[in-house]
Amino acid sequence: MKFETIEELYQNRFQIIFKHLICMGCSKENAEDIVQNTFCKAVENMLHLEVTNLSAWLFKVAIHQFYDLCRKEQRFPKVNIDDQAFIDLLIQKEAGEEFLLQKEFHKEICNILDGLKPSYKNLLILKYDLCLSYEEISVMLDMKVETIRVTLYRARKEFEKKWSETNGKRA
Repeated sequence: MKFETIEELYQNRFQIIFKHLICMGCSKENAEDIVQNTFCKAVENMLHLEVTNLSAWLFKVAIHQFYDLCRKEQRFPKVNIDDQAFIDLLIQKEAGEEFLLQKEFHKEICNILDGLKPSYKNLLILKYDLCLSYEEISVMLDMKVETIRVTLYRARKEFEKKWSETNGKRA
């Protein structure tokens, strides 16, 4: 394995970790703080860390810090809406209707994702929202590529099942 410095890891992984935290419902400010704290922990513990995949370690530390923040504030992650974009699109009637339909569709997807196991939700977000390859997810989570493929398959099937149940109730 190629040895990466903290600076190289920061440059390569900051955006991915940050975007994943945002997708999980973390506010922009909290996501920035969590990423910063994660890399500070890496610097503080650099001499004592004995991990084979520092990238995966950073990712896991960031997610655990987000979970700790959620427990501390006794709330569940919420998806943030860009208020200005919302208002701008509502001003344009055609685009506003389309925007509202997309928001409703997005809300349904988020509700179904929230009903899945956290591991399924995280993998689906990494694959389809952040557009990471199986190999990139494998490196990030320190898991075998085949394990990622199988788990994503199961996550998709579970998502499809819940989607069918939700849409079947409407009909």
